[in-house]
Amino acid sequence: MTQDHDPASPEAPPARQGLLGGGIAVLWSEAWPVVVLTAILGLVFLGQEVGRALGQEQAILVLGSLFRPGLEAGIWWTPVTHIFLHGSWLHLIMNCGALIALGPGVAQRLGRDALGGLLFLGFFLVCGLAGAVAFLGLHGQDPVPMLGASGAICGLWGASARLTGPGRAELAPILSRPVAKQAGSFIMMNLVIVALGATFGLVSGAGVIGIAWEAHLGGFLAGLLLISVLPVRFWWLKVQPPQG
Repeated sequence: MTQDHDPASPEAPPARQGLLGGGIAVLWSEAWPVVVLTAILGLVFLGQEVGRALGQEQAILVLGSLFRPGLEAGIWWTPVTHIFLHGSWLHLIMNCGALIALGPGVAQRLGRDALGGLLFLGFFLVCGLAGAVAFLGLHGQDPVPMLGASGAICGLWGASARLTGPGRAELAPILSRPVAKQAGSFIMMNLVIVALGATFGLVSGAGVIGIAWEAHLGGFLAGLLLISVLPVRFWWLKVQPPQG
C-alpha cells in the first residue's frame, strides 16, 4: 500500500512530472516504450510500401494479416504479425495517434527501465492477441482478413480506464463510474468509426470499409482485466525520502 506525502514536506519524494507539461523529453524519458513502438509501426509500414512498389503486396497480406484460411493452412504467426501491419497511411496515423495518447500512462505505471519496456510490449501484444481471438471467434468461418494495431491499442484504453490519476498506484474497480464512462466512450467511438467506414466506402465506390470492432472489444476487455495483475513500477516509488 502506498502512502500520500505532503509535497511541501522535506521527506516527500519528488513529484512525478506530467507527461505533456514536461515536453517531448519527458515523453521519451518516462514513456519511451511508446515512442519505440510507434517507430516500429512506422518502419514496418515503410517496409509494406517498399513491398507494394515491388509487387509483393498480396504476399505480405497473405503472410502477415490475420484470417482463418491462413491459420488453417499453417500460417500460425499471423495473430502477432497482423498487429504491426496497416492498410494505409491514414490507418497508421490514426493508430499511432491513439497509441501516443493512451500508452504513456500505462508505460509509466510499468516502469521506465528495460523491464518496464518489456512489460509494456508484452501487455501490448497480449491485448492484440486477445483482439485476434475475439475477431476469429465472432467471425466464425468468415474468411475476412484483419490487420492493424487497433486491438492492442484498445487494450491500452481498457487499462487507462482503470488508472485513477497521476501518481496513484491503485486502480478503479471495474464496476465503477470512471470505468463505465470510459466504456461508454469506447462504444461510441466504435459506432462512429464503423459508420464513417461504411459511409466513406459507399461514397468512394470502394464498398463498405470493414472495421474490426470485434478486435477492439477483445483488446479493451483484456486491458481492463490484465492491468490489475501487472506490477506497479512507477520510478518515483523507489525514490527514498531524505532522512532528517
